Amino acid sequence: MTTELSASWQRQQPHTKAIVYFISGPGQDGRTFFARELYFNRPVANPRQYGIEGLKRMIDKWGPQLVASALIIDLERNEEIHKFLSNKGWVV
Repeated sequence: MTTELSASWQRQQPHTKAIVYFISGPGQDGRTFFARELYFNRPVANPRQYGIEGLKRMIDKWGPQLVASALIIDLERNEEIHKFLSNKGWVV
């Protein structure tokens, strides 16, 4: 049984994504997380920046005890925006 996508955030094309490399476990090869750019299905003033901040909060929450490194990538320009290293934190 297939279900239609009902939430508006599921139909949105995100501006950014994060590739997270975990220290151990199934995500050692890198897991991809896409930014959610709506606040409870409501628009925000700057969706791109809202999505970046959300991805950074997620990675900060896991911290260096779980995350070896992480990249936040702009999908429109296909370039790295932010980088997280477990021993240095956020670097440009």
